[in-house]
Order: sequence, then structure tokens, then C-alpha cells
Amino acid sequence: MHFDLNDDEGLSIKKFELMLKSNEVGFFDSGEFEEIIEHYLDEGKMVLARKAISLGISQHPSSANLRLFKAEMYIFDDQFTQAEEVLNELFEIEPQNAEVYIQKANIYSKTERHDKAIDLLKIALDLTLDQADVYNLIGMEFLFIEDYSNAKVNFMKCLELDDTDYSALYNIIYCFDFLQENQQAIDFLNLCLVLNNRYRLLKD
Repeated sequence: MHFDLNDDEGLSIKKFELMLKSNEVGFFDSGEFEEIIEHYLDEGKMVLARKAISLGISQHPSSANLRLFKAEMYIFDDQFTQAEEVLNELFEIEPQNAEVYIQKANIYSKTERHDKAIDLLKIALDLTLDQADVYNLIGMEFLFIEDYSNAKVNFMKCLELDDTDYSALYNIIYCFDFLQENQQAIDFLNLCLVLNNRYRLLKD
């Protein structure tokens, strides 16, 4: 069976599943494998994600993104030694890849070495284009060690960069509440409301 994957977005997922059902092996470019894997991870279909990762690496062994997915799956399965091996190999090839630091930080976080996770995430901040997400991760690490002041600061930085991140907003209020900074929380929410209204006026 021949698979033509140069079609509409999402068709690669359908053709991947058709391939599995037919026991035929079709070729996918690395970008299509990334789309397929992300879809299954978002859907929580880990078995299919693993199959896509395995086949993707067999077809594109030099793809850093696919190998990062492999490391991420190892971390999900608490196979930290295997994950570190993959990440160390990637670090030798791409030492400026922010995702390598983020995934290493994930290992430290899951093994309750939160200070080390924070150090790696701070390095990732200088390398990534998605600083909002990294600030959010740093905020979570500070929450884990019950440093609510620093957690609040990082969640605020996240919200400054992405005002649609409502989880960051929730965590900011949580920190205010835990620190018993009730008036500061009210002032902050009022400021958010004012800024949001200004944005709507400018947009209109």
C-alpha cells in the first residue's frame, strides 16, 4: 500500500492509523511524525504515541525533536536513567536547545530536586522563544518548595508575556492568599481588569 501524505492537515494521523491497521509501513517526514505524536500525547493515547516515536526515530534517527519526544516518554514512565542518556546525547549535538534543559529540569522536578530544576529552567529562559511557558514552570518549582513569594513573581512574569494563561493567574491568587496579601491581591486583580479593558478598547 502506498501512502501519499502531502494532503490536508491532520491527514497524516489518519494515514498513520490506517498503516497500523494494514500492517504496512509508510514513510512520514519528521514534521508529520511530530504532529502525530503531539496529537496522541494530547489525547492521552500513550501506546500510539510510543509507536509513532519508535517508527519516527527508525525513519529519522538524527531528528532532535523526535528524540526529545523519546526522552519525554521515558520521563513519563519514570525511566530517568534512559531519559538522561538521550538528553545527554542531544546536549552534545545541540547545547543551545532549550527543550533539553527543560526536560532535564523535569527529571530533577520528578525526583524532588527542585533547586536544580530551577537552575536549569533559568538557563532555558535565555535560550527559548517561549519564555512564558518557562516562567510558569519555574513558578511551579517554587510552589513545590513552598517559596510562594518567588513563585508569585514568576507566575506574574508568565502572565505579562501571555495574558491568556489563566493557570498562571490562578496560581498568582493562590500565592497572594497563602501569603495573606489580601489587599495586594485586590490591587493586582483591579490592575488586570483595567489593562484588559484598555486592550479591548484598543482592539475595537
